[in-house]
Amino acid sequence: MDWQSLGMISGAALLGVSGLQSLAATIANGSRKTRLRHRYQDQRARFQQQLASELKFARASKPIFRAWAGERPLRVAAVVDEAVGYKSFYLVAADGRALPHFEPGQYLTFSLRVDPQLKPIVRCYSLSERPREDYYRVTIKHTGAGQGSSYFHSRVKVGSVLNVQAPQGAFFLDPTDQLPVVLIAGGVGITPLLSMASSIAHEQSPRGVFLFAGFRNSSEHPFQEQLSALTEHENIHYDITYSRPSAEDLIGRDYQYQGHVNIVRLRQVLPSSNFRFYLCGPGAMMEQLVPGLLNWGVPEKHIHFEAFGPATVRRMRKPSNASCDPCRVEFARSETDLLWSGDFAALLDLAESAGIALDSGCRAGNCGQCLVKVRNGKIIHSKTPGVPLGDDECLTCIGQPQGEVVLDA
Repeated sequence: MDWQSLGMISGAALLGVSGLQSLAATIANGSRKTRLRHRYQDQRARFQQQLASELKFARASKPIFRAWAGERPLRVAAVVDEAVGYKSFYLVAADGRALPHFEPGQYLTFSLRVDPQLKPIVRCYSLSERPREDYYRVTIKHTGAGQGSSYFHSRVKVGSVLNVQAPQGAFFLDPTDQLPVVLIAGGVGITPLLSMASSIAHEQSPRGVFLFAGFRNSSEHPFQEQLSALTEHENIHYDITYSRPSAEDLIGRDYQYQGHVNIVRLRQVLPSSNFRFYLCGPGAMMEQLVPGLLNWGVPEKHIHFEAFGPATVRRMRKPSNASCDPCRVEFARSETDLLWSGDFAALLDLAESAGIALDSGCRAGNCGQCLVKVRNGKIIHSKTPGVPLGDDECLTCIGQPQGEVVLDA
């Protein structure tokens, strides 16, 4: 081989190497651009998801953004017996339109004409199903003495039309937070928590869920099949407690713990206290569990609760001003002056102790039926009101005076 041929081969080789280097650089540059584009797309998707979650939270937490103003007629499409004393009512829009979204944990407010000669009574019931467009579901336990539950169980049938306010409530699954949750229910308190768990399952979220629920026994245990189906998702676990199991109830099959849902049981099952806690149940359960969680080291901001009925959690109440014990509360229209003291949970209790009749509904700060004007003074609320209030308005069922006040009542 002559030097000229060798030079030509060497030159070709050099060009080949150079070409390969150039090709490698182009590929590398293209791969880098692809990675940057994918990273940008991922960041944008996360930002859009976060923005959507923040918007959902803002709309759900502000009563002014409710899906419709006033009341809307909803028709009862089905009534289902869930357990002894429990009935589910499936509600559809009377005009056939799709139903607006709600956040899992929220409730509906009903105006019920129990007596045609009297004003309708107002009651709030949690939505017990995940958000859907075709129907809403509320599940109501018959309490015997309760006017609202008696009306539903005895008089509401398929085809009944009910006047309903839009879904609302400050107790809902936070859409901006994806950390694991513990859902704790007592009795009919299962309704908003089942909505939460069902939503997580439906969205196929990897979010960890521990659901604790307490009932008397299997005959009063609603949603047994639905709860069992949730555990088909490997990230969802549930633990059932019976306080009075029947002879047919078997521990390990029908329930896992005997007694009441308590902090001892939670610490037996949970790997740590590093969860977001959502609780709904009777006052006695809440007053035991909330302090127990705080003593376990759970930050107060990680504990969300809803006590049904007029029950409240004393440990979590905003304290009254010490200088206001006692202080004068004037009910102007009733021409009555009363002394407020620590013996009362709210202004409504104070008024009723003196025979002053004030309008009320849910007695838990949700429906707004006890709203009154404040002519003078300042009122604080023991929980976030479920309805929008003006600067000169208060809810007497959760209101407490800060010094002397005059109410237009």
